[in-house]
Amino acid sequence: MLQFIKDSVRELKHVVWPTREETTKYFVIVITVLVIFWIYLFLASTLFSEWLLYLKNMVS
Repeated sequence: MLQFIKDSVRELKHVVWPTREETTKYFVIVITVLVIFWIYLFLASTLFSEWLLYLKNMVS
């Protein structure tokens, strides 16, 4: 177990960490995609619900 931890720490020293600017840019991209996806799901769900209610009212 101790060897595993030592190897992990050694490997983490090889990682190239993103800069603050890159992290901010990626964060904004992720939030933007999430908002767009949320809007799409909201509209699709609303339209599908309205369509089902319309069909229900047509049958009744």
